[in-house]
Amino acid sequence: MKWRYLIPVIASLLVVFGCAQPSAEPPPTGEKSKQIITIEARDQILRYQCQSFWTEEKFSELSENDLEARFNEKYNVEAQDFEFSFDKAKKSTTLICEVKGAMYSTNSYDFHWLLKDLPFDLYQFEQSEKELNYEGEVHSVPTTIRLIFPYAIAHCHEHVWPAK
Repeated sequence: MKWRYLIPVIASLLVVFGCAQPSAEPPPTGEKSKQIITIEARDQILRYQCQSFWTEEKFSELSENDLEARFNEKYNVEAQDFEFSFDKAKKSTTLICEVKGAMYSTNSYDFHWLLKDLPFDLYQFEQSEKELNYEGEVHSVPTTIRLIFPYAIAHCHEHVWPAK
């Protein structure tokens, strides 16, 4: 019986708060302000390097373990020989590692692991004889991606192989 009196009060509060104007605060700033990814094919491995530029607050919280965990969670590939560097002046980090298991036949690589989180595929990259390059935004972060090969290339949506 008491609930009968509370229902109109709760409904009124929901209406009032639902109609409230949004705050004038700026949208929250992302963690990264820029990233540069370079991947170089070397026989059966891909040498991955990512330089990320961070907000001051986020940069001060990062550690090598954080960077490795973020890489592993994002890409879920077999990687080894991690190297890290931190540049306090630029508020940037550089992660380097070797990605194994991305080769699916002689000199042919599968980049699904890299592209699965991106809103585009390799056709949005500019192609030169031995490289694929992307420059634009990825999830609102200015991003450059360079894929470098020791031979002339051909590709489809997610795969790269030697051109004939």
